[in-house]
Amino acid sequence: MLLSNWIVGIDLGGTNLKAGIVDTDGGVLHRLSTKTDSDSDTQTISNQILELIAETIRGAQIKESDILGIGLGSPGLVDKAGETILFSPNLPRWRNIPIKHIVSERFSKPCVLENDANAAAWGEKWVGAGKKVKSLVMLTLGTGVGGGIVIDNKLWRGANNVAAEIGHMVIQIDGPLCNCGNRGCVEVFASATGMVRRFKELLDNGALSSLKGSGEITARMINDAAIQGDKVSLDVIEETGRYLGITLTNIMHVLNPEMIVLAGGMAGAGELLMGPIRRVTTQRAFEASYQDTKIVFSELGNDAGIIGAAGCLLKELEISA
Repeated sequence: MLLSNWIVGIDLGGTNLKAGIVDTDGGVLHRLSTKTDSDSDTQTISNQILELIAETIRGAQIKESDILGIGLGSPGLVDKAGETILFSPNLPRWRNIPIKHIVSERFSKPCVLENDANAAAWGEKWVGAGKKVKSLVMLTLGTGVGGGIVIDNKLWRGANNVAAEIGHMVIQIDGPLCNCGNRGCVEVFASATGMVRRFKELLDNGALSSLKGSGEITARMINDAAIQGDKVSLDVIEETGRYLGITLTNIMHVLNPEMIVLAGGMAGAGELLMGPIRRVTTQRAFEASYQDTKIVFSELGNDAGIIGAAGCLLKELEISA
């Protein structure tokens, strides 16, 4: 019998740090979010994460002794031992942070560190859109583009724990420079950052949009304007969907999963994004590859990362999930 039914799930995003108190069935008791202090030094970042965990526990009105453990989902590369954040393209100062040890030492609880998209993928497999399938690929569409792969009900991490970096699949050999140092990555074209960059380029080249003169443009503003019929916004989302369609076609041809799940803030574009994705995959993927692959949006939404991180902790402890 468990002494506690609560896990802290942490989603360390490029824009926001999110935390939640999650039960052993994947339900969220309490959640909290704060802006990521991405330009600070390693110590400041570590302290911010520790404070977020403590504040989330307090906010849920439970005690630290009520916590079974802590699951951490981090963007970028995690070392083979699953202890250290090695590198994150969109968080340039997040290098070689031994966050698992830091968190375990502070709270005296079991802790697991997983790539954030892997964690989100596991959340969808555990209690989300993929709970009835054995294989899925998940793309997290936010500041960057993350990826997670589940094969035969197991996360696929690769030989060195760095598999599923789908955002850094090259789809244009001489394309724009990516934050990872390469050129033409999926992330350059299909992330929120990439979408905003292309939108600004169109405005600079004379395109007329209802957002012109609106100050700092965000992907959400582009989505909202597209829903209102803004042509430039619609064109940018359409183009983003085509790039994602190419990406998903490649995934289908390599892995042939039962399901591909799209998550993150950009999923808010809904059918405006999904339409071109489906058109491209239908045109370009082998029929045998796409006919049984469902392309869906996340069921867990913004909670996918925290629920998945908690589920990874439970799986590590061989309790459930």
